[in-house]
Amino acid sequence: MRRLSLILWLATSLLAVQHNPCDAFQLKQPLRTLQQAVSTTFLSVLRDFRSTRTLPYQDDDDVFQQARQKSRISLTQLLQHQLLNNNFPKRIPKRTPPPASTEFVAETNLPTHLGMFRLRGYRLQPSHPVLEPCVIYAADKPPTLGGKHVPVRVHDQCLTSEVFGSLRCDCDEQLLMSLEYIQKHGGCLIYLQQEGRGIGLANKIAAYALQDDGLDTVDANLHLGFAEDCREYDVVPALLNDLQIQSIQLMTNNPRKVKMLQQLGIDVTGTIPMVVDDTTAYNHQYMETKEKRMNHANLAGLLAKPIRTSRTNHRQRMHGQRNMVPVGATAAPEVETVVNGSPPPSSVPQGVEAAADGYCFGRQSVEEAIAAIRRGEMVVVVDDMDRENEGDFIMAADACEASDMANIVRYSSGVVCIAMEEERLAALQLPPMVTDNQDPKGTAFTVSVDATKEHGITTGISARDRARTMQLLADPHSQPTDFHRPGHIFPLRARSGGVLERDGHTEAAVDLAKLAGRSPAGVLCEIVSQHNPTEMMRLPEIMEFCQQQGYVLTSIADMQQYRRDTEQ
Repeated sequence: MRRLSLILWLATSLLAVQHNPCDAFQLKQPLRTLQQAVSTTFLSVLRDFRSTRTLPYQDDDDVFQQARQKSRISLTQLLQHQLLNNNFPKRIPKRTPPPASTEFVAETNLPTHLGMFRLRGYRLQPSHPVLEPCVIYAADKPPTLGGKHVPVRVHDQCLTSEVFGSLRCDCDEQLLMSLEYIQKHGGCLIYLQQEGRGIGLANKIAAYALQDDGLDTVDANLHLGFAEDCREYDVVPALLNDLQIQSIQLMTNNPRKVKMLQQLGIDVTGTIPMVVDDTTAYNHQYMETKEKRMNHANLAGLLAKPIRTSRTNHRQRMHGQRNMVPVGATAAPEVETVVNGSPPPSSVPQGVEAAADGYCFGRQSVEEAIAAIRRGEMVVVVDDMDRENEGDFIMAADACEASDMANIVRYSSGVVCIAMEEERLAALQLPPMVTDNQDPKGTAFTVSVDATKEHGITTGISARDRARTMQLLADPHSQPTDFHRPGHIFPLRARSGGVLERDGHTEAAVDLAKLAGRSPAGVLCEIVSQHNPTEMMRLPEIMEFCQQQGYVLTSIADMQQYRRDTEQ
């Protein structure tokens, strides 16, 4: 009799979930009821049943009944959980929705701190007042008509991280990583309004509350009566068709997303990993759950790294956020003074002074600088108070774009250099600027250069021209004939021992590029004071500047100690 009732219930449930399993389940199970009914004991048993892919009463009726009694949940509720999470693949295959129809609305410029993009807006047909997808691509690298193997990121909205700056996930970081990739390599980003893996903002907040009590992101969804992932991508084929993209390389670690797009008829020819640099105490369990329970790829190396202790995220490091103060605490007077821009008190260090362990800002400052250089970002490096007591912008030369160069020129005196290894300078036939170097600090200038007009160079002085020259100097395949002399870029010869041989920014630039695994050439330029433009920027103002602009700050002293610690 019970089996007959079960069959009848399954038949009616199937009719209820034909349109959207998640929506249907919200009507059947109020949020509050499920929060009270489903216990951790039950979820543990549920996971066991999910792994065996069998109906619970067929395998171990006693265990099932015991779990139900302890968790006070009905057979119907359990089977709804099972059904909505696709636990009967052989009996009830999940329905793939037909491709959705879209209407192109308009396209406009999207100026960002990463550069100029184009933004295309769409409406669903029939029109939906909330779900309006959009497509973003680099203004100078539009998708090619009939393009194949086009890099595409299908990104789902995450209000909590992308607007509020939450550190509980890596969504915002993946969004910015995708835009950075598209800005440099082309492709496009499809942005869909599917908050909380498709369960909506309010339910996502409820899931966060359950995670605060110890559940992971999968179990939290199950507690609320949802599948682990309620997102659908039936709109994507129409968007790709509008852009006339034939096949894509999907920017993702998620095999489910790949499979769903392939089931919709999209030719996914490969994937591009999207792995953040590190995890925090707020998102480490979330990232572990992605790997262990949602089968996300490429995360093993990330999860093996130490957890980052600072609370700055990728967006903050890129374009600046003031340091956060713990809830209930008051900012230290020196921090308030520096942030507000008034003259620093005597307690703020006036220059770099290493502590007993050899560090000034700490080992973590070097590790974060290396990670930033690896991402193609700029950092600020200061030298000793008894040396120049100046801060330099430093970034990998092979990552230097026109927007980076424009930013460097904006905050500097405009004399932009590139630090390179002696062997490479010799190969490019760039001799010393003078035979008798009388520079007080021994800075080893070579003859200055510009890339030739064959590489699109005009006068050589524009940010675009100078960035192109930097890229060619960092390119191991460049030849002496790719440059003419003199020019507007000043190569510097770095000592072979790096900062351990000479405590200069030249050596720091090459060391950081090498430690980050990039071409051993680094852009560097001294930063001018914003408070007094006739002077160079010193440490108190540098600290203020880096806090406001979001740059990682480290010192040559920190780099020296880091190398001693890691090269023993």
